[in-house]
Amino acid sequence: MNEIEFVDQTMRDAQQSLWGFRMSTEIILPIAPVMDRVGYKAICVNGGRGVVVAARHLKESLFERFRLLSRIITKTPLRSSFVPWSAFGFDIEPLAPNELWIKETVASGIRSFWVCDYQNMMDRLEYLVKMAKAEGAEVIPSLMYTLSPVHTDELYAQKAKMLVDMGGVDAIHVEDAGGILTPERIKTLLPAIERECKGVPIEIHAHCNTGLAPLAYLEAIKMGTRLVHTAVSPLANGSSLPSTENILKNARRLGYSTNIDEDALKVVSDHFTKETAESGMEQGRPVEHDVFHFEHQVPGGMMGTLRNQLIELGMEGRLEEVLEEVSQIRKEFGYPVMATPYSQIVGAQAVFNITTGERYKIVSDEVIKYTLGYLGKPEGPLDQNVLDKILGSPKAKSFINWKPADITIDDLRKIEPGISDEQLLLHIANPEGEFKSKLHALYGRK
Repeated sequence: MNEIEFVDQTMRDAQQSLWGFRMSTEIILPIAPVMDRVGYKAICVNGGRGVVVAARHLKESLFERFRLLSRIITKTPLRSSFVPWSAFGFDIEPLAPNELWIKETVASGIRSFWVCDYQNMMDRLEYLVKMAKAEGAEVIPSLMYTLSPVHTDELYAQKAKMLVDMGGVDAIHVEDAGGILTPERIKTLLPAIERECKGVPIEIHAHCNTGLAPLAYLEAIKMGTRLVHTAVSPLANGSSLPSTENILKNARRLGYSTNIDEDALKVVSDHFTKETAESGMEQGRPVEHDVFHFEHQVPGGMMGTLRNQLIELGMEGRLEEVLEEVSQIRKEFGYPVMATPYSQIVGAQAVFNITTGERYKIVSDEVIKYTLGYLGKPEGPLDQNVLDKILGSPKAKSFINWKPADITIDDLRKIEPGISDEQLLLHIANPEGEFKSKLHALYGRK
């Protein structure tokens, strides 16, 4: 089969990478009918973190956006996401909010989910995958790529086998959030994964932080991958994904076909070019190659967060030091993939270490839980000296034998009886006042 299919990330990962989730429903709705005509395999929309940003900054409900889009986009599946550890945040949480998220998003028109996963919380993943399948959605869990001494092709093959053996997997999503996947690595990585896939399709999703993603895509296509994630050109490149236009043109030059309607694609691209200019948001542009990026591997969205944190502290000139510290912490933490939630955990710790002038003088609850293994066993060994320093603190001792609260959806509904499940989820995503106190009491937090 020589036909290449495209999964559109314009409204999800592209706008997360370049616009920080600030794309409003008002921008999206006028072009939605045309997007449905382009011929995408799926159109991706925001997941849990997008709910938080939409509520706080856009004063919008993503559930309403899903409903509006699903009435307009009727031929192409809308794909959202979930993660095993939390519905809306970076810390490990009870499963109930995730269960409610899956139910409510499917009810709002979502027909497909990708899952940001690291195969180290398989019990939670399997439970949620079965639930999503029972709701009638397809599920595409991810293999989150990183470069380290422990993340070998063999390790990724083992991870693929775990996903396939679990069952309920409609495809496997190979994601390179840091833009560090090279064409050379593709040649060995994909065959290793494919050996364990047993016919389950592979989708490739990579960012352009080092400028290599378009080349990696073409190599993957030549090796048999037929599903690629892209965005229209005004929201492609930079810290975003390759452009649909570029991959389409090059794939056709190599002799591959596609069912993409290029006239409709141009209308979509022109719309977002106009909206980018009018909103003052960033337009994606190719980046110069930076070998340092292969060391710290900070994804694009996290890079902006680090810059903003340092600006607020009056230390904007210390970004290079923070990135060096990120590289060191990654090694000490056993080489976690620099993607959610690990990029936030490592990045925040790097800022603490640099701004306080003493390494690990301050550690977050999330770092303690990570080192205790509550987010799953790290792939690599943790530095024993660092581990002793973190776990020797009185704060860490309070987390010994900690576990997420065992609560149900009905328990959540009792927090504020009479409101809809949608409103309940919006409150959980952005808790305030008395509701926040009640939620924390239910979760067992102080």
